[in-house]
This record gives sequence, structure tokens and C-alpha cells, in this order.
Amino acid sequence: MSPKRRRESGAPRADRAAESARAEGVAGTTSDAKLAARSGRGVAEWFEILDAEAATRLSHDQIVALLVDVYEAPEWGAESVAVRYQRERGIRLPGEQDDGTFAVSVSRSVRGAQVALLDEALVRVAAFAKSEPVEVHRLPERCQAVWELAAGDRLELRVGVPRDSRCAVTIAQSGIRLPERVADVRRALERVVVALS
Repeated sequence: MSPKRRRESGAPRADRAAESARAEGVAGTTSDAKLAARSGRGVAEWFEILDAEAATRLSHDQIVALLVDVYEAPEWGAESVAVRYQRERGIRLPGEQDDGTFAVSVSRSVRGAQVALLDEALVRVAAFAKSEPVEVHRLPERCQAVWELAAGDRLELRVGVPRDSRCAVTIAQSGIRLPERVADVRRALERVVVALS
């Protein structure tokens, strides 16, 4: 594919990218084979293009825009390539979000009923957070609780839909401002999730 002129769109890039990623079911990164099959280029080829475009000087959104608008990459693939490129080139640390904060997520598969597991985990996570959640949802498709922590971090507990009588219990903390805190937060969240039945 050769470069083309940039196009204009009414939706903000981040909204379009998130919507595209959700529609494709893509998380974090995409396999090289899947990316190559759908975009016609593998990660190495995309990295060569980005190096030629001096993309280490560009923001995440600018890299995505370059790949989508100029090189016609699918948006979900452009997001994945941009994150991988920034990590490999030392621009973005693991867990770093677009706004410069960090997120940590730990998960464990636990045997039990979805809502019962949420209730058990609520007690443990509330003790960890030293506060009650600001939101609790007990619907099968949205079984979760959310805390807004004193430092401005956001803590989220999610219990997935049961599969073979087991549910994925995930605890995620986002909005972490200092990269030095990431390892300690991860260890603390692991202790909480391991304590679940």
C-alpha cells in the first residue's frame, strides 16, 4: 500500500480507536500473523515505516494517525503497532497509558458463582482500598465494583461470566502517576486476588 492523503473524521481519534478495538475484540497487542494477514504488513515492516518517518518524535495519537491516514493500516492494527513500537523504542513503559499514567491488572480464575465471588472479593478489595466502592454492579454482563482512591487512582474489580463453573476475577488499578509505584501496586493486587477462594 502506498501513502495517501490524510482524511478528516468527525469522531475523536481515541474514540474511534477504542471503538474499533472493541469491535475487533483486540486487546493490548495483536499477533504478527494476524496483523500481517489483515494489513498486508508484519510488525517489522510497520516498524521500518515508522523509523523512516522518524516516529520516535511523534505522540501515540500521531503515530496511529500516520499509520491509518497515510499508510491505510486498519485502526485496530495501528493502535497495536503504535504501542509495540513505542515500547520497543523505549518511548513507552509497560503499563503506561496514553495520558502518561500507568495501569496494573491482575487476574485469577476462581471456582464459584459470579455474584458470590463479587461479594467475597468486595470485602477483600474494600479492605485493601480502605474505603467502600463508589459503584457496584451485579449484572452478569457487568459484574464489577469501582473505587476512586485518595491519590486519584481508580481501582476496579471485575468478575467475568462463568465458564466451566469458574470465573475470571480481575483487579485493575489505573491512574498511577509514578512508574516506581507499579511493581508495589502489582504485588499488593496479587496478594488480594490470591486470597480469594
